[in-house]
Amino acid sequence: MYDVDIEAEACVLHCEVTNLVDEPARLTAWVTDRDALGYRELEFRAVSGEWFDPDGKAHDLGRNGCAEVADRYAEFIEEDLWQQIDAEHSAYAKPDNSDSR
Repeated sequence: MYDVDIEAEACVLHCEVTNLVDEPARLTAWVTDRDALGYRELEFRAVSGEWFDPDGKAHDLGRNGCAEVADRYAEFIEEDLWQQIDAEHSAYAKPDNSDSR
């Protein structure tokens, strides 16, 4: 589950990634441009969300509110999700050198 902060709407959506494709470039594969250049696809669904009043108090967006915000900001949400996923992957890829002497 990923949290996406949408400041323009003063809300946070809790999103679940339902489909993820991250194909790296294969310079020797010339069947299609997608094979040669690589491609990324991501699908998500907004599971829940909150909006915040001027006092900072959280209120439930509800199913329809989540759907509306997710539809309006779909590209922003997808970009934010990719940033979070990439950060997770880079954290796993780095070796832990804390015990090196």
